[in-house]
Amino acid sequence: MQSILGNTRKTDMTFHPDGRIDISARVSRELSLQRGDVIDVLDCGNELYLYVKFRAPVSGRHEAACFPSKTGGKHFRTWSKRLCLAMMRKCGAPDGVLRLPLGTMDCINGTDVLPIIYKAIIEKHDIDGNNGKNH
Repeated sequence: MQSILGNTRKTDMTFHPDGRIDISARVSRELSLQRGDVIDVLDCGNELYLYVKFRAPVSGRHEAACFPSKTGGKHFRTWSKRLCLAMMRKCGAPDGVLRLPLGTMDCINGTDVLPIIYKAIIEKHDIDGNNGKNH
């Protein structure tokens, strides 16, 4: 027998090769995103975290400034080709688009962050957490 759905975890962020980044309503609520907030990713070796680098209003133009994808919507969108390409290199994107789930809120050095769950973390958990066994 084989599962038809496979992984049922919903996508929270989508990185496109052209630099577009789509952010789910859940993530925007968790991070309390507002129009003009600037996001970034902390790379802590094998762990990646999404966080708000600057809160609006921010003076000047910034890469990865977030805006609602439609008026009154809770989904946000931003653009950063540099961030997208870095994430694709780190996490791998076989079909050219990287779709990732995020974990629950954490705090690192006083900054609220959301852990980004990607294949290397899942494989490490399967090896370390389950000792290679499927339960």
